Amino acid sequence: MSNDAGIRASSLRRRVAWWLLPPLAVLLLLNALWSYKVAMDAANRAYDRSLTASLKSLAENIHATGGRISVDIPYSALDIFEEGVQERVYYAVIGPAGEHLTGYDDLLPPPIAVHTDEPTMLDTQFRRQSIRLAALGKRLYDPELVGGDTVTVLFAETTGARTRLALDLFTGGLRRQVLLIILGVILVMIALSSAFRPLLHLRSTILARHEEDLTPIPQADIPYELSPLIEAINHHMGRLAAMLNARRRFLADAAHQIRTPLTVLGTQAEYGRRQSNPEDMRLTFSSLLTSIRGAQRMADQMLTLARAEPANGLIDAHATLNLADLAHEVAGELASLALKKSIDLAFEAPAPSVLISGNATMLREMISNLVDNALRYTPHRGQVVLHVGTEGGWALLRVSDNGPGIPESEREKVFQRFYRVPGTGDSAGSGLGLSIVREICWGHGGEVRLVDGAGGNGLTAEVRLPLAQD
Repeated sequence: MSNDAGIRASSLRRRVAWWLLPPLAVLLLLNALWSYKVAMDAANRAYDRSLTASLKSLAENIHATGGRISVDIPYSALDIFEEGVQERVYYAVIGPAGEHLTGYDDLLPPPIAVHTDEPTMLDTQFRRQSIRLAALGKRLYDPELVGGDTVTVLFAETTGARTRLALDLFTGGLRRQVLLIILGVILVMIALSSAFRPLLHLRSTILARHEEDLTPIPQADIPYELSPLIEAINHHMGRLAAMLNARRRFLADAAHQIRTPLTVLGTQAEYGRRQSNPEDMRLTFSSLLTSIRGAQRMADQMLTLARAEPANGLIDAHATLNLADLAHEVAGELASLALKKSIDLAFEAPAPSVLISGNATMLREMISNLVDNALRYTPHRGQVVLHVGTEGGWALLRVSDNGPGIPESEREKVFQRFYRVPGTGDSAGSGLGLSIVREICWGHGGEVRLVDGAGGNGLTAEVRLPLAQD
């Protein structure tokens, strides 16, 4: 129940609706303001015809003779509204000298120029009422008039009827617009439901999959807009599949390889428990300790190999470091093992600084495995050389020895996990050292190969890694 509520709360349809409604509301408001203005203009045009007719009718009945102005007010001019319309009208006639000849004394001419050919219209206030005022100038052509021969005729009416008509027009149009917007929103939601149907189908398809099914999602019949999402999901599922396969392979190899050492340890412990002679017990436990150390080394190398696999992502933490310094430190750490076998361990670095970008822990493990393998398979009083330099834009690491070497037909096989060259007879080895080297090398964008040693004697392990960019 809570999951469904969470899905509804983050619904794309709801988010699209919330994005649509505010702009639509703003557009509706702007359209309403514009519609009201248009309705008011239409109402003014309709009523202004009657107002203009009354004004002209009043102006036609104004005459001047011998310097005297006479005004005959026709009652038809004052009866301009239909029956039932409660509006008031006001009029005034102002002489050439500015005197009020008739009408309302407090009705003043507009503050703008009054023309003699067409009426001047404006909205104003009179006696605390909104009125529509029409003004017209009329020439009387009487030279005996003082102050000129033009009188100003004013005619006004209250605007209640105009406002009601404008509101009727406005509300009628607004209702239609609101209905259209509601219908449009419904159609948009229906369209969104149809557009999201492939996404819901995709969701159902993924939920119906088996928990171990990490195959790519088919992109047939998928809308173009969803392709980036499907590609990202498939890429992520590919990484998960690679990581799970690496885990399964690691567990299978571990189960296969640990079973034999544990059986040997159990047998040795059981045999030692039955001994009563202290010397036999000492020899048994010495052999048991050797087996434990071998099993411990194999477990450590298996864990290192698991960390070094690119699918785990643990090797991705890179920093700029000096390969020459790193190799020199490893050589110093393994010097004691070389002394035990009286092996001459030499370090060569023509260039004191060989900068690369990598994971220091993993690279140290790689160099340590190469040098350790060389020391283990080199006979007493032999020689191992660790060389660090550059060649052709690459950092070059070589570990050479004068041991028995590896036949050319076996050099690719030794990089496989737990593979050991037949006849080596080294019980302490686990067959993981070179596998670790290759995984770490690949994780740093490099390559590793095995070649003959100097003069065709022994073996040289050669690692190339990209130099750090400036």
